[in-house]
Amino acid sequence: MNDSNMFLEGLWAADGSGAGAVRPAQQARSRAKLIRLLQAGRNALQAGSLEEMKISEIVREAGTSVGAFYGRFENKEGFFLAIQEMAIAEIDVNMVDLFDGLNARQASLPELLYKLSAFWVSLYRDNRGLYRAAFKHASTLPDAWTPFKRLGYRGSAQIAENVLSRTEELGIECDEHRVKTAMQFVNGLLVNSIINDPGPVRLDSPEMETHVARFLCTFLGVEHIEPSSFDRNRNAKSKRRPA
Repeated sequence: MNDSNMFLEGLWAADGSGAGAVRPAQQARSRAKLIRLLQAGRNALQAGSLEEMKISEIVREAGTSVGAFYGRFENKEGFFLAIQEMAIAEIDVNMVDLFDGLNARQASLPELLYKLSAFWVSLYRDNRGLYRAAFKHASTLPDAWTPFKRLGYRGSAQIAENVLSRTEELGIECDEHRVKTAMQFVNGLLVNSIINDPGPVRLDSPEMETHVARFLCTFLGVEHIEPSSFDRNRNAKSKRRPA
């Protein structure tokens, strides 16, 4: 199954109401058209608000028609929920790939925290339009924030599993509650950066990833190591490994 089909399977199999916001497309051509619609909507939200989104522009970008849009979605709100589900299914796949890659090369705990921080900041940057719309419409769309809550719960559990396997090896006292609390602070910081943009460090500031990583290291009791040393440490470890 390719990534696009995997995202759609995640959308239709999801637990939230977004799973019922889109009528499934069975044929490959219809599925491809649906993906183009959802991606066009995602792009529109990055550039503006849900109210400013024009269905006529969405279908033009996707290469389809208004009639085809309403044959698939009940309304703009249902379309928004479906975009969320696709985005979160994509994030789930990418997170698995992230940890699989880190574990395959036996990345150290500081490296894992730095790579995780870069990944986590990027997912907020890449989906800021979805976060803004969900926050703004949470009172009128009861399920608007639910997909992000599910992402937070699943993501924190997966992060805790990968972090704790390393803290145990290093003799660092840490538990699942502490890791999840750390991620709660990180999520709060990044949501605030999207909604209020208070500064001085903003979401697009190059140093945001570094500050998040340093916070995680400090909060979890992990020695801070500059990222430039990760490759050197890995090379030294491989040289010490018996042939």
